[in-house]
Amino acid sequence: MGNPSLDAYQQVFGLACIANRAGGYNGTGSELQLQLQYDLSFYLNNVPPVKVMGQTAPSVADSSVTPILGDWNLVWGPALIEETDQKEKPTGVADNALFVAQCDAVAYPGGPTLPTYVVAVAATNPASLYDWETEDFSVAEVVNWTNYNPVLFKPSAYNGTDPYISNGTATGIKILLSLTSPPTAASPGTTLEEFIASLQPGPQSAIVFCGHSLAGALSPTLALYLKQHNQLDAFGVSLVYPTAGPTPGESAFANLFNNTFPPLPEGWTAQSGDYQSWNTMHWNTLDVVPHAWHQTDLQQIAQIYGQSPNLLTRSTLNTLQRLVLKRAATSGANYTRIQNQSLPGTLQHADQSSPTINTPPKTMKDYITQLFLQHVSLYSGIPAQPGSPAVQGLILPQPLPQPVYPPGKALLPGVKKVTSLELIIRIMEQILAWIASYATSLDGTLPKENSKNSSNKSKID
Repeated sequence: MGNPSLDAYQQVFGLACIANRAGGYNGTGSELQLQLQYDLSFYLNNVPPVKVMGQTAPSVADSSVTPILGDWNLVWGPALIEETDQKEKPTGVADNALFVAQCDAVAYPGGPTLPTYVVAVAATNPASLYDWETEDFSVAEVVNWTNYNPVLFKPSAYNGTDPYISNGTATGIKILLSLTSPPTAASPGTTLEEFIASLQPGPQSAIVFCGHSLAGALSPTLALYLKQHNQLDAFGVSLVYPTAGPTPGESAFANLFNNTFPPLPEGWTAQSGDYQSWNTMHWNTLDVVPHAWHQTDLQQIAQIYGQSPNLLTRSTLNTLQRLVLKRAATSGANYTRIQNQSLPGTLQHADQSSPTINTPPKTMKDYITQLFLQHVSLYSGIPAQPGSPAVQGLILPQPLPQPVYPPGKALLPGVKKVTSLELIIRIMEQILAWIASYATSLDGTLPKENSKNSSNKSKID
C-alpha cells in the first residue's frame, strides 16, 4: 500500500476528529462506549466486534478510509466516562473519551518513517455541562505542577514562581489517567499508563498525543506528565499535536512544556505549511476557544465577529467577556499559550442549520453558529452544500469519510444522535445560564469554582 493522501500531521488530526465522534450522541455510558467502538470499526483495523450490532470479528477499515487516513489499528480502548451532575444525575453524554491507535509505518514530513502510536483524546463535548464547568471553565483556581498527583491533588495559591495548571486541566488529566479499557474493547482491563508500560516499541518508534478543544489543553499536559515520569522513555520520538485548545496553565508551565517538547525533533527538517509543526498548538484566528485564558486574547471575544448592531446581543456578549476575564484573573496566574501557530480563519455566512449567518452577529444564534463553525468545521473543511461551494479546512482539506452502515445499523439501541443545531442551542443555553448566575450574584463576584473533582463518575471499564 502506498502513502495515504494525508500527511502525518493530518493523519494525527484525523484520529483526533474520530475521537470527537463520542460527543455526537446521547445515551448511557456503556451505550456510548460501544457506539464509539462501533464507529471506530469503520476507520480502524482490529477493533473488537460490537456484537449487539451483528459484528462477529475484528474490523477491517473501510476501503474508502485507508487511502486517505492510512492503515491504523486500534490497540487500546476506546474508554470513556459519563459523569454525574451536581444533583448526582448521569449526564447522558460522553464527558471524556480516549483511544490509542497504531500504524507500522508513518512517513513524517522532513523526518523518518516510523512505527507510531497515537493517543487520541476527545474534545469538549458541547452537550456536556460537566466538561464546560468542571474542566473548560474551571480556571479561577490553580494547581502547582511541581507536586501534582492526579490521584490526589487540590488547588493552592499561586506563588508566581512554580509552574501551575488550571484546576480544570488537573481534573481532566486525573480523569484520563483513571480510565480503564472496557472488557469488550482493545487491551481490556488496562489503564493508559499500564498499556504504555507494556509496550516494547524500541528507539525507532514514535508516540504522538493529540486532541482538539479541551483536548488541545489536555493532550500536551498528559504528554508532559508521562514524559516527566519517564513513561515515554522507550520511544525514540515523543510528539504532541494539539489544536484549538485553551491555555492549560500559566507562563512557567508553558515554558516547561516548550523546553521539554521542542517544535522539531533533532535532525528533522522544518515544513512550510502553517499546520505542519509538532509540539505546537494550532489555532484558528476566528475561533473563540483558543482565546482563553490569556487576558489580552479574552478581550477580543465579544467583537471577534464584529460588534453586534443589536443592543441585547451586544450586552450579552460584553457581559460574557467580563465574566471570563474576571474568572481568568481570579488566581493571579498569567495564563499563557504553549508554543503555537495561528491559522487564518474566514467568516462563514451560511450553514446547514442556518441559511444565513449575520456578520456582525445580530443574535446570539448568529454568534454561536459562527463560533461552532470556526471551532469545529473550519479545521477539517466544510463539504459543498446547495448554493455554497466547499470550504477547504485549515488542517484537513475536507472531512474524513462518514461511516456507512447497513440499514437500521447506524445507532446502538438506546443511543440518539445529536444534531449540530441541538448542540448550538445547548451552547446558547449554557452561556446564558452562566451570565444569569453572574449577573444575579449579590456581591458581584463569580459563583464558586466547581470543586467536584470527578468523585462521582461512571467509568466504562
